[in-house]
Amino acid sequence: MKHTNKWIAFLIAIVMILTAGIGALAEELTDQTAEEVAETSAQAYEIKGATVEKADEGPYYSNYVSIGDSCGSGLGLPQYVALSKERKQRWIACEKIEGSYPTLVAKAVGATNFGQYHFPGARTADIRYLLDEHYYADWVLLGQAMYLSNGVVSKANLDSYREEVTAAIRNADLITIDVGINDVWLPVIAAIYDIAEKGRVLERQLTIPELVAEYGSIATVVDNAASFVRAWTNPLTWPGNILKLSSALIKWVIDYQVNTTAIMNRIRQLNPKATVVVCGLYNPVYHWDLIPFSGDHFIEHVLQPYYSALNLKKRVDALFYWGDARYVPMDDIELFSDGFAIPLFEFTIEDGGTIGYNPHPTLEGAKQQAKNILNALGVPLG
Repeated sequence: MKHTNKWIAFLIAIVMILTAGIGALAEELTDQTAEEVAETSAQAYEIKGATVEKADEGPYYSNYVSIGDSCGSGLGLPQYVALSKERKQRWIACEKIEGSYPTLVAKAVGATNFGQYHFPGARTADIRYLLDEHYYADWVLLGQAMYLSNGVVSKANLDSYREEVTAAIRNADLITIDVGINDVWLPVIAAIYDIAEKGRVLERQLTIPELVAEYGSIATVVDNAASFVRAWTNPLTWPGNILKLSSALIKWVIDYQVNTTAIMNRIRQLNPKATVVVCGLYNPVYHWDLIPFSGDHFIEHVLQPYYSALNLKKRVDALFYWGDARYVPMDDIELFSDGFAIPLFEFTIEDGGTIGYNPHPTLEGAKQQAKNILNALGVPLG
């Protein structure tokens, strides 16, 4: 038994060393600034089919398509909030939001045709489904995704946009792809909510948004926790519950790795000549402290190696893309939630208020995103 314990301890130590090494490597690589990326791609206009030959002449790209999740949707910006209130819909998709980085990039590159196809709450699996009719919708998309995206991400909604988006990609000179941050949390939360539904005691089944609207955020979180625990009191539900959690954990580990590459391959199938910009993930807990108002940024620093590792995968996708692709880091972007907030769906807000959780770029943050992209393209920010 003693020898067994020693071997277990040895293996755990090896895993920890490897994990630390990967995180350090990822951070080192993602420390490359947007300006450095621009230098390595300055000749791309002459090499891989850009619209013009010189960076000081425009228009640079006539047909621009931006695809992704809420990071480029403009969620929280003034026009977005106004549309949300006008339509009485918390989150909206595929709107050209003034001040968001896709609109800033479109103006700077002189795009006469521009599509901003961003779906708040979308995962890599959802964008892959949007682009590829042969890829099947998974249980998250068929279930909780609709509720965890306030109705934006559903099979029916993605189906309705597929023809328009794929046609836009085929005609594009420039494509930005920005997705992946929801892969970190959504499958596991979806599994927990699926299980919680089995233990709910309400007379009528309510969706998560309906629960928040009727009972408030805190009461909904408490009810979800209690319902999740109650769902395990019946041993007959254990196999299904374990299978659902196992599936969520597998998706958490694998989906991002597989789908980021699959999305790039699909874009190339649709349009091998377009310039593709792969946007890195920013750290959604940027500036978060362990001790409130201390400025220790402990939570940010603990999670940064994880996001750096995810960005390393995107960097590799761009590096091995059989065409013109550039990875653009999105570090240190100014976000609405610039301090600790409860990072649960029940506490998310669609405006720029300080109460609630809104891990999206401010107007200044969107300018930083656009500047990073344009630097990589060799195009001045207008």
